[in-house]
Amino acid sequence: MADSYETTREIEIELNGLRHRGRYRVMAGTVIVYYESEIKFADHGINGPEVVAKWLLTDLAHRIDAKKRKSARR
Repeated sequence: MADSYETTREIEIELNGLRHRGRYRVMAGTVIVYYESEIKFADHGINGPEVVAKWLLTDLAHRIDAKKRKSARR
């Protein structure tokens, strides 16, 4: 992508009936996703950057939901 590294795009997924919205950017073949206070990145290879961003956002949403459930039990 020829976009500047400062350009971020919004991404949204639905997980367990809830919508999760984050932001992502692409830098030198790497997709970086920002969700709440978490950051996750991966190379996008032959997959489109938006597809990889959705996978990463899904993973982050799962992780944060699990943390919230775990802290609510205590």
